[in-house]
Amino acid sequence: MLRKTCLPAACGAATLTATLAALAASTAAAEEVLISEERCALNRAAGEITFLTSYAYAATPGILDILAADMQGYFTSHCLDVTIRPGHDNIQLVSAGRAQIAGMGDPGVVMSGIANGAKIIGITTYGNQAADAIITMTDGPIKELKDLEGHIFGYKLASFPHLAAMMAAAGVETDKVKMVQVGYDPSILPMGQVDALMSYKSNEPNRLRSEGHAITVWDPTDYGVKATFNTQIANIDFTEAHPTAVEDFLRASFKGFGWITESDENLDAALAHAADLSTAGYDIELSRLRWTTEVGLIESSKVPGKPLGWQSAEQWQGEADNLTRFNLLDEVPDVETAQSGAFVDAIYEGETLVWPAK
Repeated sequence: MLRKTCLPAACGAATLTATLAALAASTAAAEEVLISEERCALNRAAGEITFLTSYAYAATPGILDILAADMQGYFTSHCLDVTIRPGHDNIQLVSAGRAQIAGMGDPGVVMSGIANGAKIIGITTYGNQAADAIITMTDGPIKELKDLEGHIFGYKLASFPHLAAMMAAAGVETDKVKMVQVGYDPSILPMGQVDALMSYKSNEPNRLRSEGHAITVWDPTDYGVKATFNTQIANIDFTEAHPTAVEDFLRASFKGFGWITESDENLDAALAHAADLSTAGYDIELSRLRWTTEVGLIESSKVPGKPLGWQSAEQWQGEADNLTRFNLLDEVPDVETAQSGAFVDAIYEGETLVWPAK
């Protein structure tokens, strides 16, 4: 489903030129069906597919590549009618069938939803390391993680198993840490309202550094914590009724990912498109840095010999273990059934995306 693109007042000349070129290409692509009549009929039978983003129109894999796929006409070339909306209550809406596919932060969140009765399944996972971290001021009181004891740690979400696992590995006695729930403004760290802050590697560190602050990032990966990030879910009944539609949704998404990473011009066009869709302020330069940071996290954590989006029960097991270890769930769902790698497996030959579908 094509959407409006960047207006001249909102874009620089170079970005506008790239955006208009991308839109022209997407219009041409949208007019061409690339798959067999039989597969096209199967995909059309799925009806409208509502995709809910994990966070607005953020420049993150699992959102920006899907916006690019939409803009480039990759969904319509495979007879898919896709509507993209900013997400909220994603697990509940997908479970109820009011949306068919949605982005989530990580498998831990997905398994928590399933444990609470949600009729969802994980269909792909982008990264194989934690995307979250703890940040502190370099000249502040936290010189090692053990120093968190007696100081204020600001967290955003009620559960943060990756960070809790890192603290445990560093010997932090968490009952001695003053934990307070905070919002999404990282300026509370340099202002001294907290001594440490839960963050996302591609977001708050980049923002604070762009403002001239010297910060230290405490990365769970450095402490041996097994984690993943950017998982997508689907309604179970939908996946069973329309497997080719799920496959080709992912196929088009990963094609969009590849298109963005082909050139700076393509990234400019994708960012301009996301900015145009956003109803709030959209910082293009920080968004560009967010995208490149997360792509770097994905590439550096890629399982050798496996393609983008590959997932398995073994990959999810570390997340499951942390949920019970830190008493976030009494019992985790069976990881074999909480996720399926079949949809990703179906669209690749080795590490090469099959395009178009055969």
